[in-house]
Amino acid sequence: MLKFSKATVALAFSAFATFAFAQTPPSDQALSVADYVKAQESGGLGANKRVAISSFFIQFVRDQGIERSAGSFGMFQAQSATYFTQTRGVDAALLQTVADKLYDGFVADLKAAGIEVVPQSELDANANFQEIRKAGTASPFIDNIEIGVRKDKHMAVNMLVSAKGLPIILNGLIDKKWLPGDGGQSLRGMTLVLGSATAAKTLQAPLLAVRMTVSMIEQKGKGWGSSAQYGNMILKSASWEFETDPLPRFVEDGTAIFVNGVNLSGLPSSRNLFTLTKAVPVRGLELSGVKGEGTNARGSGLLGALGRAAQGADAPADAYIDIQPANFTAQITQGGLQVLGLFVKAMTAPDGK
Repeated sequence: MLKFSKATVALAFSAFATFAFAQTPPSDQALSVADYVKAQESGGLGANKRVAISSFFIQFVRDQGIERSAGSFGMFQAQSATYFTQTRGVDAALLQTVADKLYDGFVADLKAAGIEVVPQSELDANANFQEIRKAGTASPFIDNIEIGVRKDKHMAVNMLVSAKGLPIILNGLIDKKWLPGDGGQSLRGMTLVLGSATAAKTLQAPLLAVRMTVSMIEQKGKGWGSSAQYGNMILKSASWEFETDPLPRFVEDGTAIFVNGVNLSGLPSSRNLFTLTKAVPVRGLELSGVKGEGTNARGSGLLGALGRAAQGADAPADAYIDIQPANFTAQITQGGLQVLGLFVKAMTAPDGK
């Protein structure tokens, strides 16, 4: 656990040292589809034995922050503080490797389940998909989010990287916490919605858009105000305490597969959504943590998140999580394939569950 405290009149850190996080040993127990995956509609892929993967991307929550209020009083009106943790060592090239490996594993699982995957050359030659590609977002894509209010605000800087040169398609895959925005794709919604349904009809294969979201930590924080009277003078102060717990996982709600054109009718209403309902931990990661230098005032709320996105990896943070690239690639891939295996079972099971 990384712990941090600060006040308006003084800054103080608890004892802190670089360390390695202990990870839970890998479990041999298979995960249950019923416990981890929710389908919006029953029936899975129906009678379809052929699909096209129109989008497949990994979303990595690189920077994560929270803002907590210490209340409003006197000269300390609406005092709040932000606390950011950044994961270092993960860049677009590393995520590209992971995304491509996950894509290959997903295709292998589908084929093993008796599902043919439309070759990318055939997909690229489809006129409707060509328009979908234009309406999508190019990889890599950096996105920042802010949800909540001052007393309970969550902020993040996300890195989105797609597999095999596919576009990033967010239609149908937005959630309230991890990716509440669509990167402007709503302005091109008709192309994505109608185009996907039409492409499914012409290809005779439902289109799958896959989103795999990884978060490395869980944050907690609180703020409070106090006052003390010294003769005729009243001293008011605001204080905060923040904690970061390592919790690498594929997140619930933010990990999902959106299926367009299940009945191949060309109608946009023919769709399904498979969502991870419980987080799946990534085991065996070799991580270390160090105290950061982000304790000076640097803006709060969306301003702080936007500033971090603009500064990239050089943005100061209050704490850092460091990964080992080879270990990260292997373990994230292993965990991701486990999740994708659950989705394949959910889509191909007779009752779609």
